[in-house]
Amino acid sequence: MFNWFSGPNKRHLQIILGFSCVCSIATAAELSHSQNQLADLTRYFPSDEVKTVQAGEQSIPVMISEQNGPHPKGSAILLPDIGLQASQSFADLRLLLNDYGWITIGSIAPDNGAGVWQLDDEQAKVLTGQPTLGAEQIKVADSAAIKDQLKLIVNALNTEAQNYIGLRLLVAQGATAGWLIESLTAGDIPMPDALVLLSPYLPEYYLNKKLPAKIAKLDLPILDVWSKHDNRWALATVKNRQQAARKYLTMHYRQRQLFGLSGLSVRENRLAKEIYAYMTYLGW
Repeated sequence: MFNWFSGPNKRHLQIILGFSCVCSIATAAELSHSQNQLADLTRYFPSDEVKTVQAGEQSIPVMISEQNGPHPKGSAILLPDIGLQASQSFADLRLLLNDYGWITIGSIAPDNGAGVWQLDDEQAKVLTGQPTLGAEQIKVADSAAIKDQLKLIVNALNTEAQNYIGLRLLVAQGATAGWLIESLTAGDIPMPDALVLLSPYLPEYYLNKKLPAKIAKLDLPILDVWSKHDNRWALATVKNRQQAARKYLTMHYRQRQLFGLSGLSVRENRLAKEIYAYMTYLGW
């Protein structure tokens, strides 16, 4: 949980989340990850675009925006990077896809409060012995916690998507995309009709190294999007992801590069067009 009473942290959160003011600071500090983000969404977005769905024993916020044309293609479930929400990662994309016939369903990603990026004594010892692997070491328990959260979130969004006709598209970003690949491979999450990966990675050497083969072995159409501004984990596997697709004869795999900084309208427009073009290529 963030320290809402710290001046620098409060200013940092105002910039990221677009706050013009900070309200109910004392009560916000007591809210859970999902409750806190629900409060943000209901404060700054129309009430008819925000609702809650049940994910296990927890209620999570969901942003829904319906297609603009008369014939919906289906539902596009938007999964932002770890610790973020759809209004941050997909502010433009969720509305742009409406123009191409998709109903967008966006929510929060798993919280990273499990301590995945914090080294304990055992992990520090491993790093000291082989520093070239990088500072990030992920415990099995932390990995399981993240995947359990993701499973609950995706299952809840899939249930919501059943209210709409058409195909089901999953759009996943960053580390959330990496954990999603792990979960799809293990059969913990039902396969969508198609998958869009935005700069996928896992913040650990061996897990990240195995990611390209796991992506290539998935039996579904995949659009793999990357940018030169991706972090080092995502950039490390760009070439390997394409090579793995050729090696395992992955059908309907396409890799595309985006230009420009994340969050810019020009880039988001291009991303929406790439998704539309790929779906059109599939005959959707």
